[in-house]
Amino acid sequence: MTHAHNNLDVAAIDPRNGAKFSPNLYKWLTDRKRSYRASSSRLYRSPNDALYIGYIDDGDLVGSRLMTVLCEGRRAQTFCYLPTFRLIEVTDFWPRYMHVGRCAIDPDHKMGFQNDESRWEVNGDWRTCTWCGACSQMLVRWTEKVQRQAWRDVSSLRQAVGV
Repeated sequence: MTHAHNNLDVAAIDPRNGAKFSPNLYKWLTDRKRSYRASSSRLYRSPNDALYIGYIDDGDLVGSRLMTVLCEGRRAQTFCYLPTFRLIEVTDFWPRYMHVGRCAIDPDHKMGFQNDESRWEVNGDWRTCTWCGACSQMLVRWTEKVQRQAWRDVSSLRQAVGV
């Protein structure tokens, strides 16, 4: 099986190099039974913004959904996805991932990740992402007044009040 090399330096994304790197993605890429993954896997985006990781073989994607890999690691199954929708390669993913880690997966900083306790440096009502250094957030508080109504079964209400 020969595939174009993806230019990923797999040693650079070892989770021992920092919490910004996904342990499960690393395990999936370095699975000894599928040694081709580290050198051939690329990231692809579907029209509905789902992310897939793997390689294209004769027009079909051989790989997994990235979210499954992030959750299950090397246990994530690999499938052959027929070209029922058009995938677009995210060509700059590996360079960005090697630089900012999981922030390349979540550039909007809205996701939670396993072992992400070190992601934020908090200072009062402000926090800054320690993985990429490019995101700062402010804690905003507000109070909402909520009015609710619901239909209730009359027989149970009558029993409750003794009518």
